[in-house]
Amino acid sequence: MKKEKRPYSMSTRAESATQTEQSIMHAMVALWMEIPLSQITLEKIAERAGVTVRTILRKFGSKEDLLEASLQHDASTIEQTRNKVPVGDVAEALNVLLTEYEQMGEAVVRTIVLENELPGARKILDRGRAYHRQWCALVFEPYLPDSGSDAYEIKLAAFIAATEIYLWKLLRKDLQKSHDETRQVFRLLVEGLIRSPHP
Repeated sequence: MKKEKRPYSMSTRAESATQTEQSIMHAMVALWMEIPLSQITLEKIAERAGVTVRTILRKFGSKEDLLEASLQHDASTIEQTRNKVPVGDVAEALNVLLTEYEQMGEAVVRTIVLENELPGARKILDRGRAYHRQWCALVFEPYLPDSGSDAYEIKLAAFIAATEIYLWKLLRKDLQKSHDETRQVFRLLVEGLIRSPHP
């Protein structure tokens, strides 16, 4: 008896392709968090993802395009977490922010060093800066002056600076402060801004 051929499934093929892309992007992000960008090669990504270099190039075109796609995908996950912070909740805002910085702060700082050399890195960082501004404007909205006033941009810039990853680097890496000490400094600065009169 002749065996019937199994119907070809487009959805199964699409799911497999999506899983492969996800594996490649996860491998890229994992390596990005472990080592400098200059040390990440397509061969290392392929080995981590369990695919060939040819597969990576076919799906993403280049290492830089893969970097951009991977970090954009990862940024979307971060934004979803940050967007859950209730407006005006300083404690939760700092908890989410510092958890994020502890997980990927060193990788972001390494990327900042290379942003003038890698256009893809700059695009990701510019997006991150724009999102951080938007997030600060939303979360700290109860403590900001009217958005139409001259004082608004100054006060917002102060909240951005008081919650920036550069400050985390200064405290955790340069001054060797503990995570708890770093949180206390962030909180002091933010609460000081909340109590201060608008400029």
